[in-house]
Amino acid sequence: MANPVPAGSDVSSGTYRCTNCGNQIQMGSETHIPPCPQCGHGEWVTVTGGDSDQDPYPDREATRG
Repeated sequence: MANPVPAGSDVSSGTYRCTNCGNQIQMGSETHIPPCPQCGHGEWVTVTGGDSDQDPYPDREATRG
């Protein structure tokens, strides 16, 4: 599993899940990931996109638009 992403980090486009309550949010690569809007926790795991374990190209750096 990829390391948790702290709130405020620049993130790649993808889906992120709160490590506290399981809430999932979709993010674009142009924003900082916020604290969880459901519980206020500030740590996320990548579900899809970014550095997800499901990333089909884990050795390729994400590009920003």
